[in-house]
Amino acid sequence: MSTASHLEAGGLLLIADASLPAASLEQVAPLLAQGVAGLPEVSSPPSAPRGVVLFDGVLKPEHAQWLRREPPALLLATRERDGGPSPWEARLLGALLREGSLMPEQAEVVCHPLRGVVDVQQAATAVGMAVESSEGSRVAAGLAADVAHEIAVNALLDAPVDAQGAPRYAHRRTEVREVAPEDACELRFAVEDGRIWLEVVDRFGGLRPGPFARALEGWGQKVKVDASGGGAGLGLRRILEHCDAVAVRVVVGRESRVACVVDLGDARRRAAQPKSLMFCLHEVRVGG
Repeated sequence: MSTASHLEAGGLLLIADASLPAASLEQVAPLLAQGVAGLPEVSSPPSAPRGVVLFDGVLKPEHAQWLRREPPALLLATRERDGGPSPWEARLLGALLREGSLMPEQAEVVCHPLRGVVDVQQAATAVGMAVESSEGSRVAAGLAADVAHEIAVNALLDAPVDAQGAPRYAHRRTEVREVAPEDACELRFAVEDGRIWLEVVDRFGGLRPGPFARALEGWGQKVKVDASGGGAGLGLRRILEHCDAVAVRVVVGRESRVACVVDLGDARRRAAQPKSLMFCLHEVRVGG
């Protein structure tokens, strides 16, 4: 068996980080290749294979470097007992590389239109209730509601920009109660196999991997407040701490789609549990 730390499979460049033996790549390659086989990317594919870093799922500051690559590498946890990624995360990776929703295909999805702060609060409450009605723990209900609130506010108030690219609401978050009709968005959620899936989409495509990289650079340390984008920079850190997986697909200038997955168990200290963080950035070429 090869001991190379890099292995190309199905158009992906699989990379084993220091937490895994290099030989583990050959074990997981067939699963991942099958998951992405025949799935065209949203826009023109990058000149190099898409990098997927397999690791033990324990996020560390040194993982920030992978998000700063062009294109960003996708961090995929190997949480299963056999040393591979979970089937649901492999499916999420496949969905990330094609157009459309990141939600589980067979799940019953609930949609909450968002135009104002009240809508965000109601959607977050509905998420928490869905967790409890699915026999999830009260801890998970609170965490999922918190994640729902954060990603909804980000899409509703931080994402919209004007024709010059200037934020429309981000710098006056506390004043805005409702956005213009064309800036409205939607939060979708579904419960499947002991996890709740949350997804929100905006039409601006302005998300970038930089804030995620900065969150990782300070992982395990006290959160540094950064209000340059209009918020305090605390929400993203909470999202990463609460979730088992965060997947982002950005088509520049067209769409940002964020999916978060929260386990329904009662574990309280989740920051050190295995996590996948996959940020897929697509630059749209002229005429593409």
